[in-house]
Amino acid sequence: MEQMTGTRGADLTAEQIETFERDGAVLVRGLLDAASLADLRAAFDELKASAYDLSGYYGGPKREGTSLVRDDNWMHSAAMRRVVLESAIPAAAAAVMRSSTARIYEDLLIYKSPGADQPTPWHQDEPQWPLTGRQMSSAWLCLDPVTVETGALRFVAGTHRGPLHIPYVPEAQRAAVEADMHHFTGGPIPPIDAEPDRYPIVSYDCTPGDVVLFHPRAIHGAFGSRRETARRTFSIRYIGDDVRWQTRASVFHNWLNEISLKDGDPIEAERFPLAWAADRSA
Repeated sequence: MEQMTGTRGADLTAEQIETFERDGAVLVRGLLDAASLADLRAAFDELKASAYDLSGYYGGPKREGTSLVRDDNWMHSAAMRRVVLESAIPAAAAAVMRSSTARIYEDLLIYKSPGADQPTPWHQDEPQWPLTGRQMSSAWLCLDPVTVETGALRFVAGTHRGPLHIPYVPEAQRAAVEADMHHFTGGPIPPIDAEPDRYPIVSYDCTPGDVVLFHPRAIHGAFGSRRETARRTFSIRYIGDDVRWQTRASVFHNWLNEISLKDGDPIEAERFPLAWAADRSA
């Protein structure tokens, strides 16, 4: 039988779920408890030590500071595994997806050094996921207080209901994106900042323990970190009942090319464990 350790429920309100469905993102205050935060703080530096540098991923001139990323921390850290599979987060992810299950797709550690002024430009996460379906959600949390000016996520409200857009990739991956172009019916990311009346932006100031749940199709971005302190964040991605495998030439992680699933298969594989299920929750 497939392992499922997460059993806690999530007391999201109908209004919170409706906000997620309307805007593509919602803030849940205090979703992560103090013990889980202590776990993540204790594990962060060790995980960061093997992170890779994404400072220049989006091109442009060299900027101040460093941006580091490490993926699939739950596979290597007992603390991260507890949060991903046993905290209140997977149940909350299932709630906003209106799914009877929540399965872990991946997690990321994202570190911006003090004064890292490289913004994360407007983008979607979903275009480079080899998945199809609508029941997807990401949980974003920060170990430090954060405002929109110091790196809180910004979302273009309602764009999760729209098409996939062409993802930015380095030149070496351009051919793979060209092969997937039939998926990206929305064309390039639209000029968000040039048309503020057309593209309303929502953002949430967060304190440790708060979790922003958002759809990976929602267009989002962030400014750099504050001068005095780093921005230490995690993003945990979950998938629900209707998600199926869909092969892509362009994927963000090379290990996705090694998954032995066929197009249309449900995502039932050891690499994507079940974190929460309604019929097995307390």
